[in-house]
Amino acid sequence: MTDQLLWLLPVICLLACGLTLWFDTQSQQQLKLKTKLLASLAFVGFAWDLGAGDSLYGQLLLTGLVLSLAGDVLLAKPGNKRWFVCGMAAFLLAHMAYAIAFSTMGSVTARLPLVLPLIVLLVLGIGLWLRNYLSGVFKVAVPAYLLAIGTMLVMAWLVPTSIGQQQLWIVAGASLFALSDVWVARNRFTEPAFVNRLVGLPLYYVAQLLLAYSVKTVGI
Repeated sequence: MTDQLLWLLPVICLLACGLTLWFDTQSQQQLKLKTKLLASLAFVGFAWDLGAGDSLYGQLLLTGLVLSLAGDVLLAKPGNKRWFVCGMAAFLLAHMAYAIAFSTMGSVTARLPLVLPLIVLLVLGIGLWLRNYLSGVFKVAVPAYLLAIGTMLVMAWLVPTSIGQQQLWIVAGASLFALSDVWVARNRFTEPAFVNRLVGLPLYYVAQLLLAYSVKTVGI
C-alpha cells in the first residue's frame, strides 16, 4: 500500500471518532456503535498494513489492538453492567498484551527505581479516588485493571531509547491510553457526563494509532 493510501486509515479512525461523539450527542446509539467499530477497525488495519504480522512485537501489539477493538464494542452497549465488565476484561488483556509486546523491545532496568514508584503512586491515587464509588464485582475488577495499566506503563517507560522513534510512540501511546481510561472511570463511576467522552475518546484513538504506528520498521 502506498504511503498516501496508508494514511487514510488514521484519518478514517479520527473522523469516525468524531462521528461517534456526534451521534452520542444525538442519542443515535446504533450509528454510534457503527462509527466506533469503524474507528477501531481502522487502527487495527493501520497496524496490519504497517507490517504488524511480520515481527513478534507487531504480533503481540496487534493482539492488544484486536482486544481493544473487542472492548470498544462491549463498552458501547449502553447501560448494561455485564457488557461493561466484559469490556473491562478485554481491555485488561489488551494492556497485558501491550506490556508483553513492550518487553520484547528490551528494558532499561536502571530507570526502574524512578519509574516504578511514580507509577505505583499514580495507580494508588486513582484507586483511592475510585474506592468509595465501587461496589460488587467492581471492587475486584477495578484494582485488577489498575494493576494491568500500571504494568503496561512500567514496561512502556522502560523501553530503551536505542530503538529510536519507536520508543517515543510506545511511551506516548501507552501514556495516552492510560489517561483515556481515567476519563472512562470518571464517566462510569464518579461524574457521568458527555465531557468525559469528549476528552477521553479522542485520547484513546490517538493512543491506539500511536501504538499501531510503533510497529513501523520494527523487526524482531
